Amino acid sequence: MTQEQYPSWLCLKTAPELPLKACLELLSIYPKPEEYVGVSNHPVYHSGLLKAKTAEHLKEGMLPRNMPQIQQLLRHHEIKCLSYYEYPEKLREIFAPPLLLYIRGDLKPILQQKCLAVVGTRKPSAYGREMCRKLLAPLCERQVSIISGLALGIDTVAHSAALQKGALTLGVLASGVDIIYPAQNLELARKIIGSGALISEFEPGAKPDRWNFPARNRIISALADAVFIVEGPLSSGALLTAKNAIEQNRDICALPGNINSVNAEGPNHLLKNGAALISQAEDLMHLLDIDFEEDGQLEIKALLSEDEQKLCDLLKVEQRPLSFDEILVKTAFPIGRLSTVLTNLELKGLIAKEGGNTFILI
Repeated sequence: MTQEQYPSWLCLKTAPELPLKACLELLSIYPKPEEYVGVSNHPVYHSGLLKAKTAEHLKEGMLPRNMPQIQQLLRHHEIKCLSYYEYPEKLREIFAPPLLLYIRGDLKPILQQKCLAVVGTRKPSAYGREMCRKLLAPLCERQVSIISGLALGIDTVAHSAALQKGALTLGVLASGVDIIYPAQNLELARKIIGSGALISEFEPGAKPDRWNFPARNRIISALADAVFIVEGPLSSGALLTAKNAIEQNRDICALPGNINSVNAEGPNHLLKNGAALISQAEDLMHLLDIDFEEDGQLEIKALLSEDEQKLCDLLKVEQRPLSFDEILVKTAFPIGRLSTVLTNLELKGLIAKEGGNTFILI
């Protein structure tokens, strides 16, 4: 979209008494807003398609009061804007597609690859964080693009996993692409722009209002080939993203979790209702139709000492997080020796530390 075309599209987007369905019907007949916005003698105003307030708004070419600020932010942050006709077709096909899409970075290369959306709770367990990293790493090495929402928790883990492996990643925001929320992810956002993109349907300067988050979730799922739910309660935004994915005919998969954990409620519910169960990276590759080695080269087992093997076997038998004191009793290791074994297993990526000084096998 050119700088000259943008004001006409924004005028159309902000027109009163023009719901999206009616707007899309209007565009199907008159696809170039620049031809009739601010042009009072255009046939559209005699077509019966527009209500009085809508027609007046378009005739006058009325724009938001903060239009100078929006234009300044577009220039300052090098933000590109795509119209309904310019952004990816699979986004246009969804219910309630955005009229405009703002971009910082480069969106095109991301979507030329297989895309996996990864969503989950803002307060993941150590198990959720570690499994997310572990499962995504082999996909990122095969240049699968990772899509998420730049939130704390699982979103942050997913974006970081992609960047660490040199893969492209896309952050879909619930604010303008110039406003990074949460602020803790400002540096992460900068890295994403350099190795992927940030996108939003909201104008530059738009704050992350509460109702923006459910809206942005439909874009996360729409741009992906499959959606992976890692952890989240039944009431979480991750489950809303899964609902959108089902409506958009995208594949759904989930990480199984402890039935006593609130974070496992969402994924386990999805698994009961037909979502694909993900327990290893090969499951995700199969879902995305990616070739992988079946000779065990994907994951080389770490060599374990006798003590490390004993502790892994204990956690495997227990199938639950064990506290340091419980492990101390069950193994009869001296405290110093146990601390060393636990540290080594964490470094090898075989166990994860959870709250309350408990440990779980991953």
